[in-house]
Amino acid sequence: MVSDQAKDPKKLKRVKVVFRLDPLTVKQVLTEEGFEVVDKNPDFVVCYGGDGTVLYGEREYPQVPKLILKTSRICRPYDYKPEKLRKYLNQIKSGDYQIYSEMKLEATAKGKKLVGLNEIQIHLKLPIYAVRFSFSVNGTKYDELIGDGVIVSTPFGATGYYQATGGEFFEKGIGISFNNLHNKIESCLVVPEDSVIGLTVTRGPAWLLADNNEDFIALDAGDSVKIKKSESMANFIYFS
Repeated sequence: MVSDQAKDPKKLKRVKVVFRLDPLTVKQVLTEEGFEVVDKNPDFVVCYGGDGTVLYGEREYPQVPKLILKTSRICRPYDYKPEKLRKYLNQIKSGDYQIYSEMKLEATAKGKKLVGLNEIQIHLKLPIYAVRFSFSVNGTKYDELIGDGVIVSTPFGATGYYQATGGEFFEKGIGISFNNLHNKIESCLVVPEDSVIGLTVTRGPAWLLADNNEDFIALDAGDSVKIKKSESMANFIYFS
């Protein structure tokens, strides 16, 4: 959604570049256009790469506005090609932009919390053992599910792993798909974004994952997970 957040172009001067490729050209253009490239407390972040770069950038600088320069597939209205960077920077300087906000998800388990922009996953830990779990959402409970796990996705992540495991594209709400579920129920669910999703592992081991975050939470039999919309939003610079 496009945020109504007020913008003062004078405030967007300090920028951090998050990258998977050589950032020297991007940094040079930023400097030439009068921006200060910093490592701490940036006013906005340039994510130069693919979706993994964006996920990393949001994790390291949550809620700070991001300008996405995509070197891979363009799939969102605020994904931009690097070739027009100077044009985008001049629009930022003149205040000719909007902030597009995306929801994130948070998962809590064992006193710890993970936040994901794409998705939260419960995934088998050992490939030779399926995960058994119970699952509930909005008063409906599914017991004794067996498979490789479950993916709980935001609209931002709807074209990612969620879709690869049978999820259908959606633009609003929370998507749920199941990874190689043995006792097949619905291939996917889309529930309101204020839903609270509960999951209990009845036989593990398993991992609780968020996006490409390397900080996993180990789950064993009896461990429970609660997943809901995060209060934190991801903000992206959008040129209409």
